[in-house]
Amino acid sequence: MRLSALLAVLAMVAAACTGGGTADTTADTPSDTTGETAETTTPPDTGDDTTPDDTTADTGGAGGELGTYTLGIFQDVTTDNIWNLLDTAGNSVWNAYFLQPTYAAPYTIQLPGLEVQPWLADGELAPVTQEGDEWVGEITLRADAQWSDGEPITAEDVAFTWSTAVEFELTGNWVDYADPDIVTGVEAVDDQTVRVTFNAEPGLAVWGLGNSVPLMPIMPEHFWGPIVEEARNSENPRETLIAASGAEAPAAGWTQFADRQEGSFAATTANPSYFNQGQEITSGDVTYTDGPFAQDFQFPLYGGQDQAVLALANGEVDLLLNPLGMQQGFREQVQDNPDLTAVVNPTNGYRFLAFNHARAPMSDAAFRDAFSILINKEFVTEQLLQGVAFPLYVILPEGNTAWYNEEVATQIAEEQGAGMEDDARRAEAKRILVEAGYSWETEPGWVDGDGNLSDEAGEGLTFQPGEGLIDPDGNPVETLELVHPTAGYDPLRATFGSYIAGVAQEMGIPVVSVPTDFNKIIADVFAVDENNAYTSPFDMFILGYSLGNPTFPTFHESFFGTDASDNNTQYSNEEFDAAADAFATASTVEEAYEALWEMERLIARDKPHVPLFDTGILEFYNNRVQFPFTESLSGLQFGQGMQGFVTAR
Repeated sequence: MRLSALLAVLAMVAAACTGGGTADTTADTPSDTTGETAETTTPPDTGDDTTPDDTTADTGGAGGELGTYTLGIFQDVTTDNIWNLLDTAGNSVWNAYFLQPTYAAPYTIQLPGLEVQPWLADGELAPVTQEGDEWVGEITLRADAQWSDGEPITAEDVAFTWSTAVEFELTGNWVDYADPDIVTGVEAVDDQTVRVTFNAEPGLAVWGLGNSVPLMPIMPEHFWGPIVEEARNSENPRETLIAASGAEAPAAGWTQFADRQEGSFAATTANPSYFNQGQEITSGDVTYTDGPFAQDFQFPLYGGQDQAVLALANGEVDLLLNPLGMQQGFREQVQDNPDLTAVVNPTNGYRFLAFNHARAPMSDAAFRDAFSILINKEFVTEQLLQGVAFPLYVILPEGNTAWYNEEVATQIAEEQGAGMEDDARRAEAKRILVEAGYSWETEPGWVDGDGNLSDEAGEGLTFQPGEGLIDPDGNPVETLELVHPTAGYDPLRATFGSYIAGVAQEMGIPVVSVPTDFNKIIADVFAVDENNAYTSPFDMFILGYSLGNPTFPTFHESFFGTDASDNNTQYSNEEFDAAADAFATASTVEEAYEALWEMERLIARDKPHVPLFDTGILEFYNNRVQFPFTESLSGLQFGQGMQGFVTAR
């Protein structure tokens, strides 16, 4: 019966010839990235062609004005409030596609070269200086920067944003931006000068490369001030603030909010006061002009990719945004249409299995080790998914060549069972569980014709599935739920979920696959109590992350640090926290590199997340539009569809 259920899912995957892509939750959003490296990124070798089919790097953004730029999406936009978007509650990639182009920060990372460049700031970021026991950095803002309502963007707005995030204990990205553990104050010296003080010399993660005050999105005090005051006097200030409407909030970026209809569409319009419009940008080997060149931006919601591709071919949509990428089955259809273009890029993300470390038996390292070793990632990606995905054993993507360590990644993969045969996986899982004190009502193993049981596979022996796992205290392990997206949302993760449940059940581990709506998964696995502590009402889940900071990857601590903003697995380890601290305080890239790979080793050992797979990201657009470039880490969607730069062809 398990095999039949699995084959039913696989039949659906095979029929769709599904590709896939990066992630659907954003712990660090793309404009949170900073850095000084501009390495060429290359996709992992998957046996499939991942070279972009078409690039427009020679256009330089030199095209005509667009009336309406239409970007198809596949999940609802759930907020119009940037405080919420960057908090854990509203931190989905679909919200980022819509709202991220409406805000600005002192500094940004330009695509495709991934260099840190001034945005609201006037000039490069200056080094900090020591003043007594404190360290001080200053940011000078442009005098010509305005909100969409014509009010000036000032240092007071920066100080207001930081102090609100700290006072209200906002979570998610705000923890990195505000960083109250080392940033002791942000104040306005005058309208254009921001003074940032630290209790110790800040490392690259706080001043120069990471997601701290220099990259913090700025909020307009003249709009949000009264709302913040009202929230301050409520029973739950954070919840009140992130639940407030931001529909009328002035914007600083390319676009401003226009409309949002749940279950249907969202819309923005061009910001008439965007301060950088018409300026020339050089990033990597591309020079282009800052926009926006469109007047209106529409985000229609589609229930499936077949419907969306038809709309694309009919000229109703210009670009399809999807962090999973588009399905491979539509690629030939798009390539055969002279009005459409398909591009493929390496990704900056991963899809993973997560264990709840606060709930038995997932809290037992032996259980996690045994469970994980059963997962034959090569079999799933190469056979069941027909080569459209590649297995992962570390979190740092191979496409991020500046930070990837092939030697350590290969070592970790070998230690985590890469290439093992299924019988060897079963034998190893049983050995781990038995040594940890587990037993079964019906013991799994290999039997001969007389029913004699062996712990190892051998000639003439047949594997006998186990039943009724019993924990080391003698208690039956109750049914465990593995929650994952539905096949309609992501057949790749649905396939992994069904497969994992199946191989676990063969070993007598009572796991059931629970396909669940994406937004419900997010609501459940990121649920918090009145103290903003994760309640973790789950056993295991499969999700993905888009890793927004390729030039200084700060996501490890955010996901896995004790009490970190996105650590919903309840993982806690002093060794990891020490490595995360070493990364955060590193004053050189070399120091940070060593600390990063120590964190990768500890994650592989302790398994808060088990990386499963990823794919190159496949994207489709209509040739009525053109982009200044299409070769970029994680593709056009990583830059929210290039809303500030797209032009008419």
